[in-house]
Amino acid sequence: MTGNWHAVEVYSNFLRIRGYIEVYPGQRLTDEVNRLQDFLELRNTVTEPLLASYPIVGSQETNTTIAKSAVVMVVPAGGEEPAPAEPSANPMLRKPKVRHHVILNTTAFSLEADTHLEPNQSLLAQLERNRSEFLPVTRVGAVMVASLGANPQTMQHAFALINPVSIVSFSVREEAATQG
Repeated sequence: MTGNWHAVEVYSNFLRIRGYIEVYPGQRLTDEVNRLQDFLELRNTVTEPLLASYPIVGSQETNTTIAKSAVVMVVPAGGEEPAPAEPSANPMLRKPKVRHHVILNTTAFSLEADTHLEPNQSLLAQLERNRSEFLPVTRVGAVMVASLGANPQTMQHAFALINPVSIVSFSVREEAATQG
């Protein structure tokens, strides 16, 4: 698609929905997903089960509405999060972040990734303060929890957004904390 539409993959516990989400000029995928609304609107979607034993009725739709409460992870299909179309008015307003390597266990995935937090802020404080905002992570390696059999389903992504209500547990690996 052209214009402000960006390819994404949306994961729930048992489904992957691929489609296009509208990201307004000057915004990022993170901004669109974290807007104050309970649903995401996607176009030209394909819905696939993550497990062969999970049947679906229809796989292709022109428009699909997804309840954010059921989403575990959102990933841009192109890898990196689309940058804002217009640079911020004042780059000095950007706060420095500290990178922390984390292990996250969600309702659907066990993953390791980097999260970028403000100095002197813990991941716990970030999650407690922003319970409704998806957590941006980079350098994501994930395995689907339900596939921990002979052939575990794994994936690698440069960027993802994790729904904090899907996080069951997390660990921060302090030795990897760096400025960035």
